[in-house]
Amino acid sequence: MQRSPSLVIQDCEEDHADLIRAADFETAISYSKCGKFQKILLVVCGIIYATCAISTTTLSFVLPSAECDFNLSSSDKGRLSASPLVGMVFGCAVWGTIADSRGRRIAIILSLLVDFLAAIVSSLAGSFNLFLICRFCNGFGIIGATNIVFSYLGEFLSVKQRDVMLGRLEIFWNVGVIIIPGVAWCLLNESVLKTFSDHLHFSPWRIFVAICGIPSLMSLILLMFLPETPKYLISKGKNDEALHVFQQMYSRNTGQPNCFYPVLSLVGEFENNNENKSIKNGYQGRTILEKAKNVLNSLKVLFSQPYLKYMAITGFADFGLMTSYFTLIMWFPDIFARFYDYEIQHPNLTASIWEVFQNNESRNDIWHTYVTCNPSIDIRVFLDTLMIGLSCIPTSVTLSFFMRKVGKRYVLVVCLILSGVATVSLNWVRSTVQILVVSCIFEAFTSILEAVLFCVVIELFPTNMRAIALAITTTSGRLGAIFGNIIFGILLDVNCLIPIYLFGSLLIASGLLCLTLPRPNNYIVIH
Repeated sequence: MQRSPSLVIQDCEEDHADLIRAADFETAISYSKCGKFQKILLVVCGIIYATCAISTTTLSFVLPSAECDFNLSSSDKGRLSASPLVGMVFGCAVWGTIADSRGRRIAIILSLLVDFLAAIVSSLAGSFNLFLICRFCNGFGIIGATNIVFSYLGEFLSVKQRDVMLGRLEIFWNVGVIIIPGVAWCLLNESVLKTFSDHLHFSPWRIFVAICGIPSLMSLILLMFLPETPKYLISKGKNDEALHVFQQMYSRNTGQPNCFYPVLSLVGEFENNNENKSIKNGYQGRTILEKAKNVLNSLKVLFSQPYLKYMAITGFADFGLMTSYFTLIMWFPDIFARFYDYEIQHPNLTASIWEVFQNNESRNDIWHTYVTCNPSIDIRVFLDTLMIGLSCIPTSVTLSFFMRKVGKRYVLVVCLILSGVATVSLNWVRSTVQILVVSCIFEAFTSILEAVLFCVVIELFPTNMRAIALAITTTSGRLGAIFGNIIFGILLDVNCLIPIYLFGSLLIASGLLCLTLPRPNNYIVIH
């Protein structure tokens, strides 16, 4: 039988003399040490984040095959591409509220479960409308894990450890980006598609969609073996449970029994938690009302100064980042295809992106090619996607170093400005090689930026507002992604320079605006 925390404390008082009667979060976590527990935690959270990358980019490889099976028009493909992003917008607020009211761990588990079930059902979908709904649910589910995993990991770490560990988390996103073209290459190449069409009725893209849902199931199973964050538990007044988590961390990191953990009790954010005060005083019947009041109080503080200013800056930064990132990543294959086609037609000439897109002969040939539905994906698309994914490794690996040496704010500012310059430079490329280089530079910087931005949000806002702040920031980003895809699709063949300059300007403006964020030692934290 598992012993209660009070008995463990009693044994500790008898066996261990150097005791600390009461400690806040930072003191308690420093005594729990840093070691094996944090490594296990990083791996599990990394797998979750890689799963988020896989789920987010699945659709880009499915479209050619699904287009043939469902006989999709250009309008249908546009709706399908937007449906996960719309789901993300709705999911952000829902998962943020669940994370702040019920816990980070349960919110991530539920979001991964929704993503897994949506992937399985979508692989079996017999109609386009059902497939569309399932992809909406994929976006709705996966966005919860995408943003809350940063809060979950960060709230097991001290201030000293946080930047390094959260920076390392970004490496796993790129692992997911690198894995998915390999899986797609195995299942969606021309020979496999021909074999399935000749002998089987179940399209390989459906197997691909189902396989891409399996990491969500694996991730939620792994997370079930980990505890809720002690930071969250303290904020909800569950100090005994938080203390037990610290004891587990100490035992795992040092190899010593739980009773040797020297902290006997915890103090922290519980004093301001009205919901728990009501429960403690016997007013359980008013729990729902108190929860509503608690959320409203958090929002009231969130929309007061200086938090309103912080929220506006981080929201605008993620809007500008995702406007360009999600749009260009979705459209790079089309841009590559148009350049490849132009070079085949004009082998001795070079052209700018504007000239390629204004070339009527090239454009007509491309649309003529799409009229005859071809479910296979050109091998160059896989190779280009793989190269872009590999280009992110250097920045991901060195992110923790630069965050520690120069600070998150300056990393955010510099990378936003450099990615903006890379976006504008698309107007000057004149070959597929040059556009591949520019796209690799763009992806290398933009792929790490949301992780850095989330790290900044975690430090800007106190625990009871952190998940909501992350949810609002992420919602702004997904609205930007929807806006960017709509604008780019409308203006691409009219004048592609306009959206390119717009995206570059948004990135540079976001970088300059982030200069106004305070340094870590100037953050205002309310406990």
